[in-house]
Amino acid sequence: MNELCSLYLDDHPPQNLSITTMQKLGGFEDLPQELVDRVIEDLDLYAINSVRLTCKRLCDRTYERFRPHFETQKTDLTLKSLERLMHIASHPRLGLAVKSIVVLALVYDTSELDHILQVKRRRISKQHGAAFMETEIQVTPEKLEEAQQTREQLYTQMQERDLMIRNESDLQLLTDALRGFGKVETLAVEPTVSRGSAKYELSSSVRDWHMVWIRAAQVYRTVMLSIAHSSVAISNLHVYTNQNSQRCSVSTWDINTHIPALLSANFAQPAAHITSISLSVSTTVETDSQKIAEARAKLSKTAGPATKSRVVMLSEEDPAAVAEGNYPGVAHLLKQMPNLQSLDLHLYNALLCHANSYAQVFTHIADEVVLPSLNHCKLRGIHCTETSLLAFLHSHPHITTVELRSIHLASGSWAPIFAHLCAMPSLQHVTLQSLRAPGTFLVNLRPKPPIVLADDGIPSWSAENKSVFTCSGGRLVHTRTFSREEMLRERFDFAGNGVGGGVPMGSPAYHVWISGNQAEYGPP
Repeated sequence: MNELCSLYLDDHPPQNLSITTMQKLGGFEDLPQELVDRVIEDLDLYAINSVRLTCKRLCDRTYERFRPHFETQKTDLTLKSLERLMHIASHPRLGLAVKSIVVLALVYDTSELDHILQVKRRRISKQHGAAFMETEIQVTPEKLEEAQQTREQLYTQMQERDLMIRNESDLQLLTDALRGFGKVETLAVEPTVSRGSAKYELSSSVRDWHMVWIRAAQVYRTVMLSIAHSSVAISNLHVYTNQNSQRCSVSTWDINTHIPALLSANFAQPAAHITSISLSVSTTVETDSQKIAEARAKLSKTAGPATKSRVVMLSEEDPAAVAEGNYPGVAHLLKQMPNLQSLDLHLYNALLCHANSYAQVFTHIADEVVLPSLNHCKLRGIHCTETSLLAFLHSHPHITTVELRSIHLASGSWAPIFAHLCAMPSLQHVTLQSLRAPGTFLVNLRPKPPIVLADDGIPSWSAENKSVFTCSGGRLVHTRTFSREEMLRERFDFAGNGVGGGVPMGSPAYHVWISGNQAEYGPP
């Protein structure tokens, strides 16, 4: 601070300053605003808060530097975090600073602690290239005691969470907080995992992925009902679609189950403000904890994590997996958001088999949902038919950007869809990735010659951007992005009519593609 004061005095040299004159210069709060800003910008949030508590004038003068720290607020729906969120919402200035709220679907995972206490050894994973190797080391008595204490803390936190769920106090507190804000630009729901340390971890790291789905469904219900009850105005709603949300979705069954409660709570009123939604849904998942425990108890003690995970996965032979209640809910939800400009819909397959029956989800959307303002559409992992996808595109002629990633056609072919995309007058950009049709491994997006090169002399589908791998019949291009000029020039007329290049070879590029595809779209 002395250095800054010196800089200021260098720019404003004193003229025979007396002691009385120097005293009139005052303290830090009397410095020019640019000097105050230069001091504050180097401080962390806690230091800025301490400065603001010294006097009202500094509190006012440092507000603009303090405000950005409050633009994004997170809550894991614990009592402490919800009370903090309510306090911020009720603040006359800081409440207005909040632009984004992130609700964390917090999963308490004691599996590693249980393992340590059971075998007195700790697992360590090390990465060797693309592979992971797991070893175990002996733990000391001190570490065993620490693991015991940590597990007890986690169980206490789980009991507190379960009590809040039963009392619906999490719903009420979040509703009050959102009502206090009145308006936020973005509300995101994201999964996270606590194993007892201060740092949260990714949901994809949980061995028992069922517990992630169970918590995801609970938090989805809490958030959506809170939006309905509070009538908060939200522009952007993101549900389990951020980069940390792999292996976490809300089942279409749960989406449909909660529709009546949302409608009775007048969800349509706040939903009319939503202009952008990204939503990850999944096929039906067993979420009955007792059934899961009973199924796993029948396994031998030597059964590994993968076996324990798959024993309670459903197939299309299970009535629950193909029940009619799985299909209409997403359409009912989207119908409440008539002013959507951007739609990002993702489907995760948690079944033991293909999910072609879930093409009915998109059939309901195509038949029932019309979004007049829609200009950006991203579909990922969706199962649909040629008829339903064409119907949806016909109903939304003003779309400017389309992304079709890992789309499974249950019936029909891609040719009529490609022809319609070329005929859409407003369409400027199209991304195609890992497209499938009946009897086809992947549509080969390799262009016919002559091949137009980019400015750097490399085709946009080259191996450098991991959009191609080698098959027995040549190269298979699985990902491409088209500008309008490229669309009209190529008209999606691919080499070999898009027929795949044969059997995939075991190249690193192929393994990168298949592992990435499974991580994003399942099965777990």
